[in-house]
Amino acid sequence: MALLGSDDDIALAVKTAAQWPSGMDDAVAVAVARRGSVPAIETYASLLRKTRMTNHAEFFRVALWGQRDALPLAGARALGVGDEKGWRGVLGVLADSDSAMAPGVMAASLGAPSEDIRSASVWYLVNAYGADPSPIDGLVKEKLAAPREELSSDREDFGRELLRRMLGGEKKDDPRWLKFLDSKEADGLLTGQDPALQYLTDAEYAVRYNRCEVQSTDCALPAKRSRFTIPSQEVGPSAINLPEVLPAGLADAIMSEARCRDRWLGVADASVDRAGRVSALDLGQVSGGTACRRALDTLLRLSFATNTSVRSGFNGPVLLVGSPGNVCLDEDLPDSENSSTFRTGGAIESPKVLKRVEPQFPASARRAMGEGSNVVIVVESVISKSGCVRNIRLLKQSPYPEVNGAAVTAISQWKFRPGYRDGKPVTVLFDLTINFKVGNVAFRH
Repeated sequence: MALLGSDDDIALAVKTAAQWPSGMDDAVAVAVARRGSVPAIETYASLLRKTRMTNHAEFFRVALWGQRDALPLAGARALGVGDEKGWRGVLGVLADSDSAMAPGVMAASLGAPSEDIRSASVWYLVNAYGADPSPIDGLVKEKLAAPREELSSDREDFGRELLRRMLGGEKKDDPRWLKFLDSKEADGLLTGQDPALQYLTDAEYAVRYNRCEVQSTDCALPAKRSRFTIPSQEVGPSAINLPEVLPAGLADAIMSEARCRDRWLGVADASVDRAGRVSALDLGQVSGGTACRRALDTLLRLSFATNTSVRSGFNGPVLLVGSPGNVCLDEDLPDSENSSTFRTGGAIESPKVLKRVEPQFPASARRAMGEGSNVVIVVESVISKSGCVRNIRLLKQSPYPEVNGAAVTAISQWKFRPGYRDGKPVTVLFDLTINFKVGNVAFRH
């Protein structure tokens, strides 16, 4: 109804979703986003923003897939109705778009009646241009330089102070800023690697330094250091996530009906349309036999692919790894609070490994690497609320395909205690580093 129906159908879908926990509103919103930029944005402004949807950044990422030129429209519509959550969602997508917001729209946000909108814009500019402020548009600079009579929150005003310094203003200590920098709110704004730290005074930097806590990490290094580290290779981000979740039990039923009994591993080539529906698929490089490839073909074609960025194309490679008893594609029931996918850290408690399967690295890889050498592989995966692994992808890979394959095959079989937020299980993105030394394997996460 939301993807293919009329405006009345969408209104009915929204009304019906209101009878369920708020996670259903997010599901309807993403379905509307698949209609494409202008129709989706107009529906958002007139209807969806009034619902309980929470993942505004995901909505705009999907709605603006391949259509970055519509970002100013999305921003202007959010500002026009004073939509604070929508504006933050647009800025979240903008940060990943390799584009700049239209100067008039950004300047207007800096003078918006809503402090939340102004503050979001200020800190977006701090983060986006901290390394090099020169590309900030003249109209935006003019708006930032205009005199302001009222005091706003410390959050907004210190962000403006940083922008003033970024644009050539002198750095001066102020008790107000020193107090703010010694707060939890500042902890969430200035990280240890933030380019904006260069604009702090010595006294301000000392405050931030003193708040930094040394985190103990189990690096799990091999007992003996390697004589030679083989360089890892960065892996570019995938364009699409596929397969995605399906109604609970459907994936297992498909595997059973197809009589798939083998593990599978390989890279499929997939093309999708604007809504994320699979239009072409090649599983020729995926192992597992005919029965498993037939089942995988069905699973992928039943899925709606999601883009990883508004810059994503509509085709690309998809890493497939798994086994019939560990498909991990069951859709969660609608949730009132925790329907998003979170990054670990802060309020998000990391998953804990309950069952670890060691990689079975082939002898050919050990011979090719040589005695005493090691290589590091970094894997990103989604850990579901039930603690299973889905959507594995390589962030760094070794030059040896058999080593990479053994690593992802093993991790696909791991079981976790899920991540938690406010005492409730959530779906999280989880990074795992594998240090493979000939004769030893170590994990860090």
